[in-house]
Amino acid sequence: MAETTEKYQQAGPKVQPAQKEEMVYTWPYLVSIEAVMAITMILALSIMSTMVNAPLLDLANPDHTINPAKAPWYFLGLQELLLHMHPGLAGVAVPTAALVLLGMVPYIDRDRRGSGIWFSTKKGPAIVVLSAIYTAILEIGLVIFDEKFFIAGMPEGSHGLGPFVKWELMNAFHVKADAVAWVGEIFIPIILMIAIPWILVSIVRRRYKANTREVMIALYSFYLTSFVVLSLIGTAFRGTSMHLVWPWELLPPH
Repeated sequence: MAETTEKYQQAGPKVQPAQKEEMVYTWPYLVSIEAVMAITMILALSIMSTMVNAPLLDLANPDHTINPAKAPWYFLGLQELLLHMHPGLAGVAVPTAALVLLGMVPYIDRDRRGSGIWFSTKKGPAIVVLSAIYTAILEIGLVIFDEKFFIAGMPEGSHGLGPFVKWELMNAFHVKADAVAWVGEIFIPIILMIAIPWILVSIVRRRYKANTREVMIALYSFYLTSFVVLSLIGTAFRGTSMHLVWPWELLPPH
């Protein structure tokens, strides 16, 4: 009996001991990196405040709205969206949907492999670069198109895809503007906001044979690039009456 048990133990599968995970202490490794970044940021802001003139404006006047009236920089992306779609969609639905989708990422990508590793896989950096370039080109192109597109016969001062669609539907069906405004201000923007990331996911899956983690990387890169591009446009390229201008043509609010 003892001999049989010994033979079974020798023939059975060997259990591999758990591998010890490599750990890095918060002090001094993480704290030293954070300290260097904090000092660098303070120096950069100090140099910027010395070289860039940013005078305070007059006291706020409730009877006079400055032109242009811009939101704080962290809301400039949403303010940029307000120029291209319905205010309820740009100011409520879009940010709510973005926060909900970001919160769903851990439930969609449940694979623990690669957690805490930059870009997760070797294909990650290429996917990030492709997603950023794709998003930046499309969004800059759409902003310029919406600013410059004008067809003879459209009402004076109106430009862009939304007013054009509303104008065409009014002439085709002989209805009031309020009856068809939702098509250009709500329906078409929703289609574009769904189609652009969907095409990006299709390209990433086809080109890189991406798994769920890599698709999430592409979508997050799309979200981050959108935030940066729209914020930069609102900060440096929107002048009087929120028209597109070059940064060196920007004037102080009046």
